[in-house]
Amino acid sequence: MTGAYTPRADLFWELAGLITHIPGLAHPRPLRRSAEAFTERFGPLESERPSGIPREDLYATLRECDRYPEGLRFYLDTLGSGRTGTLAWAAVEQMYLRLYPERLLTPGERDELRTLLGARAPGTRLGPLALPFLPFLPPVDGDTDGPEALEALLDALEDALVPAAEAHPLLSFVEAVAVTQQSLLEAELRAWSDKVAHHIGCPQEALQQVRAREAARVGRPFAPSRLLVEIVAHPAAPDVYHLRGWLLATREGPSSLLADCRVTSRGALEETVAALHESVLERLGELSAGLRVEFLLPRPLLWLDVDQFPVRPAGSVARPIGADHTVLVRSRDRFHKRYWWPALHRRLAWLRSNPDGGFEAPAVRYVAPDGVLAPYDLLTELRDGETPFCFVLLEPPQWDGDLAADPVYVLLEVGIPAIVALRRRGHHAEAGPQLWKVLAGRLDALPDRVRHLRGVGPSGYGSAVTLDLHRHVTLVWDSQDGLEGAEAALGHPRTGGGHHDRGVDRPA
Repeated sequence: MTGAYTPRADLFWELAGLITHIPGLAHPRPLRRSAEAFTERFGPLESERPSGIPREDLYATLRECDRYPEGLRFYLDTLGSGRTGTLAWAAVEQMYLRLYPERLLTPGERDELRTLLGARAPGTRLGPLALPFLPFLPPVDGDTDGPEALEALLDALEDALVPAAEAHPLLSFVEAVAVTQQSLLEAELRAWSDKVAHHIGCPQEALQQVRAREAARVGRPFAPSRLLVEIVAHPAAPDVYHLRGWLLATREGPSSLLADCRVTSRGALEETVAALHESVLERLGELSAGLRVEFLLPRPLLWLDVDQFPVRPAGSVARPIGADHTVLVRSRDRFHKRYWWPALHRRLAWLRSNPDGGFEAPAVRYVAPDGVLAPYDLLTELRDGETPFCFVLLEPPQWDGDLAADPVYVLLEVGIPAIVALRRRGHHAEAGPQLWKVLAGRLDALPDRVRHLRGVGPSGYGSAVTLDLHRHVTLVWDSQDGLEGAEAALGHPRTGGGHHDRGVDRPA
C-alpha cells in the first residue's frame, strides 16, 4: 500500500502544510473550533505547548488526533466543513487516502482469509502462487512465508491493478491457492471468494473463468466443458445422418453451434465427429481438461457405439473417443417431451437425498435378455416410484419402429436416469458379474467409472474381464446438469428418429 513506503510522519507534515496554505485555515479560530469539537467527542487533546509556528502546531494536533480510532477523520471533517468542494481541500483528502488507503476487504473478510491461508497444507508457498498476479513480490525481512510476509502480500494484492474484464488479482490468488489444497479447505477458500466477489462487484462469470483456469493448470478441471453432438437419421435412409455440435457452458444450454451438416455414411459420420472433437480441443486449449462428450440420440440410434468413434488429436495416435473422455448418451426423445421431465426429476431428487446410493438393489435392476416386462406392465410398476434409479440391460432391446411395444421407451418416460446397456450379444452369464465388478460403487460416480472402464480396457481389470466390456457399454445418463432451458438453441433438425420435425432448413 502506498502509505507503507512513505514514513507516516512525513505524510502528516505534508498534510499540515496543505491545510495551512488554505485561505482562512492558518488562523487560530477555525483550528480552535475543530479542537473543541474533537474534545467533546473523544476527549482533550494533549498536544505540547504551542510553538507559535502554525504548521508545527497543526502537525502535532493531527498526530494527536490520529491516536483515536476515526479521530483524524472526524477532525478533518469538522475543519473542512464548507470547503469540501474546493481543489485545495481535494488535495487534503488525497493526502488522507495516503494515510488511510481505502481497503478492499472488510476487517472480518481479511481475518477470515488470514485464518484460511494459515491452515494451508505444509509446503504451500504463497509467494510463487501470488507472483502471476503482481508485478513483483513485496520485500520482507525474515521468513518469506511468515505472518509479516502474509500481511505484506495481502496488502499488495488488495492494491493490485485490476485488468479490464477480469477478476480482482486477490480473488485469482485465492483460487490459485484453493486448487492446491485438500477438498475441505479448497471449498472454504472458494466460498470466501464467492462472498467477497459479490461484495466488491466482481462478476460471477469472471470468477468462474479464473476458477476454471487455475484448476486446469494443476490438471484438476473445476467445471469441465461439454461437447454436445446431436445425431439423427432419416427412417427411409438409415445411413444418412444429420449432425450438429455445440460447446456447452457449465450448467447452461448450448451457446455456440460448431457443426451442422448431413453425411451419407457411417465412415463420414465418424470423420465428422473426429474433426469436431479436434476443433473443440484447439478452441479450449488448457481448459479442455476433463472435457465431457454427450451424444443426443433418438430412440433408433440409442445404442449407436458413439463411445468407440475414433479420434486423432493433432500429433497423437488414434483412439476411441471414450478412452479419453467421459462419453454419455442423452435421450433426444426425453429432451423434447417436457411432460416426461417430472418423473425424471423425482428420481434425481432421490439420488440427491441418497448421495451415497450404491450400485445395488433397489437402486439398480439387472435385466436378462428375456427378462424385460411388457411395456404396460413396466409402466404400471414404475410410474410412481423413486427407485430403481438405474437399469442394466445385458442385451438391449432392438428398435423395430413400434413405440407402443418398446420397453426402453417406457424406461425413458418413467424417468429412469441411467441405463447401462451391453451392446455385445451372448455371454450373458459372464457379463452380469463382470459388469457388477467394474461398475460397483456410488451411483453418482457411474459416468466416471464407465470412463475408466473404457480408458483402461480389459488389462486394467486383470484376467477376470474377458468380454471386452470397454468396447460394448452404452451409458444413457440424465442428471441435474442436463439440457433444460436449451430448447431455443437446439431447435429441431430436418429429420429425426422416425419423425419429421419442423424448423427444418436452418440451424438453431
